[in-house]
Amino acid sequence: MKERILKTAAEEMNERGVKFTVDAVAARLGISKKTLYQYFESKDHLIASIVDAAIVDMANQKAEIMNSNKDFVSKLAAIVTVEPKIFGKVHDWVLEDIKRHRPEDWERITCFRRERTQAMAKILEEGIAGGHIRRINTAVAAQMLCSAVGEFLEYGFLAENNISFTDALQALTDIFLYGVLTEKPALE
Repeated sequence: MKERILKTAAEEMNERGVKFTVDAVAARLGISKKTLYQYFESKDHLIASIVDAAIVDMANQKAEIMNSNKDFVSKLAAIVTVEPKIFGKVHDWVLEDIKRHRPEDWERITCFRRERTQAMAKILEEGIAGGHIRRINTAVAAQMLCSAVGEFLEYGFLAENNISFTDALQALTDIFLYGVLTEKPALE
């Protein structure tokens, strides 16, 4: 039952943001609020549990990527595009809502993002060691990638450009890996 409540609450949050109601979750499940509160002591606890479950999901994906035998390009592309899959696609504006209204939950998301930055730096170092990329400052490159991803969490950019978070991540990965030049320019 706890997992059903969590999944339903995540769906509700994905539709209404963090201002969803416990009444709506209980109604969707056909249970009483009292039953729901037997599993989650408050709406705050429920939201924190949703965020925690999403972070655990992404951390597991990150570990799987880091321990995989994928080639450098596939590993980097995979780590950049890690998103929570446990509850399905999360609407872009929900992340902005969490950032704005749930600072304690946003801090845990930020912590995960820092860990992902370190994982990206490690993958870039592997790319240098394997001769796949030229010698670069991996800490700066990883921070650039994560900062760019963070900018995509500003819903306005995505909405103004009519692009999804997933599409923005894929474009970022493509530009980072393959650059913007069609060929190497001649030095003058």
